[in-house]
Amino acid sequence: MSNAAFELAEQFALHTHKHCFVTGRAGTGKTTLLRKLVQSLQKNIVVVAPTGVAAVNAGGVTLHSMFGLPLTCFVPTD
Repeated sequence: MSNAAFELAEQFALHTHKHCFVTGRAGTGKTTLLRKLVQSLQKNIVVVAPTGVAAVNAGGVTLHSMFGLPLTCFVPTD
């Protein structure tokens, strides 16, 4: 992510009253942006990620642990 894009994303997240969803390919600065936002904001923030590795890297928890979802396989029955 370029510095200009990073600054734009940071300013948007800091000044919006909406929820933010950060997504992008590996190495694009998602975790860096997230850490900067957590430091800058004086609010309660929940950081969740879909995988354990992503959650640990971001200093958060997995989606299923946050919402108490069971770790079971879904098998459709037609």
